[in-house]
Amino acid sequence: MVFKQKAAWKEAARTFGLSRLIILLFWYSCVTFLPMIIPHQYILSKVCINITNNIPCFLLSWGHWDTVHYVEIAHNGYTILSNTVYFPLFPLLIHSVGFLLGGSTIADYAAGLILANSCFYGALVLFYLLVYEDFGHTVAKYALVYLAFAPYALFFFIGYTESLFLLLTLAVFFFLRRGKPLDWWLAGMCGFLAALTRPTGILLIIPFLVLLPCFIRFRPIYHILNTILPMAFIPAGLLTYMLYLWITFGNPLLFSAEEALAWQRHTSFPWVGILNAIQGIITQGPYYVGDTSDLLLTLIPLVALIVGWKQLPLHYSLFSLMMMLFVLCEPHQYEPLLSVPRYLLAAFPIFILFALWSKNRRVAWHLMIPSLLLFITHITQYAIYSLTT
Repeated sequence: MVFKQKAAWKEAARTFGLSRLIILLFWYSCVTFLPMIIPHQYILSKVCINITNNIPCFLLSWGHWDTVHYVEIAHNGYTILSNTVYFPLFPLLIHSVGFLLGGSTIADYAAGLILANSCFYGALVLFYLLVYEDFGHTVAKYALVYLAFAPYALFFFIGYTESLFLLLTLAVFFFLRRGKPLDWWLAGMCGFLAALTRPTGILLIIPFLVLLPCFIRFRPIYHILNTILPMAFIPAGLLTYMLYLWITFGNPLLFSAEEALAWQRHTSFPWVGILNAIQGIITQGPYYVGDTSDLLLTLIPLVALIVGWKQLPLHYSLFSLMMMLFVLCEPHQYEPLLSVPRYLLAAFPIFILFALWSKNRRVAWHLMIPSLLLFITHITQYAIYSLTT
């Protein structure tokens, strides 16, 4: 037990530190050496518009896209209707940490970065402990590498919900894996918080349902109730946010309406986004980077799960499958698979499969090198975008 815990902190620290070093190195190189459309002293993100020019440009360049919206919510609340698509737990945490840092917009921006990286380190520790129990040290170590250097793992660094949601997801599986009476309540509470972080948090009821028969068979009634009742926390998380929207705006489903109205997402069959992406590539050519990259990084996890689902515990496979179907059922109108690979980072069993297959050294190299190259490519791409918009 002591060895396992020490190994978890050690491997997590090593993987965390190396991934952050690579992100900062390549990001700083882009900011410093690449030719920019606008001079450096005028390149400030929307979040950091009030910062003076002596702050290094690369520290400001992480504040755009969803980061801006989370900081807006943390600082001003849900004053913009379209921001209701962003669930409240992460902005609430940003506001709390930002208050301790001074309460300014920049403090909230910094709080988002601190929270994202702190949660990701915690997620690495939990991920190691979880995988170690079923697959051993080697697989756990490889799984950390695949997670930290996944093509879109940059989003575990910047002020997005990926790290927090993954931490809460892994906590649910960890507590259910340990299986003590109190652990079911802890898992339920983590599921409640996950459902307040992202709508996909509702899917965390799946491991409860799969494992439930094993825990209640031939057990006394109080033990059965202790196992069943914590499941109610998960839908309660979503219902809590819906109740807030109902009281505040008169529409408990406002987040869903704004998803369609402001963010051009609509509910459809899961294959529609994939087919539309393929059609877009055929129409605009294979060098249409957006759809091509999204399609590739959506199909790889899907195929991996189809091929390797029997190598995983059933509740791992079902959770991953439902996660994929959930995010595929809401394609973007103009970029069908936009953000889908990022959302699939929470389908952590996929990284366990890659780690299992990496026992073959040749397979490991064929998986790790493309992943690392795509990781660096997306860091560079994101940095260049942030400095020219």
